[in-house]
Amino acid sequence: MNEYTKKNRGVGMQTWLTIIGGVLIAVIVYEVLRRQVLKRAALKIRRGGQRVADQAMAAAFKVLANTMTVQEVAGAIHSTPVADVWGRGVMAFEYVLDAPGMVAADLPEVRRLFNNQLQVYAKNNQVVAFQNAGPALRVTDAWLRSGQLHLDIAYLMNEATLEYLEDLRRLDPSTAKKQS
Repeated sequence: MNEYTKKNRGVGMQTWLTIIGGVLIAVIVYEVLRRQVLKRAALKIRRGGQRVADQAMAAAFKVLANTMTVQEVAGAIHSTPVADVWGRGVMAFEYVLDAPGMVAADLPEVRRLFNNQLQVYAKNNQVVAFQNAGPALRVTDAWLRSGQLHLDIAYLMNEATLEYLEDLRRLDPSTAKKQS
């Protein structure tokens, strides 16, 4: 092997390493950008679902405020997503309301009242469930802590939320009757 061949072999190897490195960098950049686009789209969808749930809860609260001794915390109906643990796309939100004097025995009636009002809102505003899976908006959990009523509301706008409700039913079969 002469010196010219050795020199060219080194250049060829260096060229291939550069090409492979460039392709790897391009794939990494593509994946980072793709994830950001997907994340932004998912956030936009979640905010839309949250807006619908917030409007429904505000309407339900307006009707039920005269019936129950429940007050808005910090002056406005506001929700926080509760389903990050369950996966992407789950439309479930927690609402916290001041509920002085409310006791745990009141919770089944509170759930029923809110579920009824959420169904009225959904019907009046053409809010439909994914694959007609029953009520589009429903109370999935209710509990009291430190004089505050906590309500988890699910908006069945997609398959992920439907699967979330099925998981909740598997964890606590008694909730199947409460959510319908």
